[in-house]
Amino acid sequence: MVVDYLAIGQRIKRSRKAKGYTQEKLAEKLGVSIVYVSQIENGKTKLNLEMLLRIAHLLDADPGFFLTGIFYEADNVFPTEMAFLLRECPPDKRKLVMEIIKAINKNT
Repeated sequence: MVVDYLAIGQRIKRSRKAKGYTQEKLAEKLGVSIVYVSQIENGKTKLNLEMLLRIAHLLDADPGFFLTGIFYEADNVFPTEMAFLLRECPPDKRKLVMEIIKAINKNT
């Protein structure tokens, strides 16, 4: 399977602009250089899955869209977004989130 990094980069670029972000702002939020963001958008570098997920999260986009160009239902994105957000939390906060979810489910 051939991965079209230029198409992925162009989709990221369109989503970034739609969100009103400059390359500089996206780079700052990702903790990377502007050059790296430019290379991604121009298909000159291969981005890993973690970076793709981070970009998708910041741009409120489905990572699958960047890969395929196809929009997916929001319900399908929620578990991925939830997993990403939980991964970003410190372990003690993850435990708190799980306890809250359990309490909500218990009371419904």
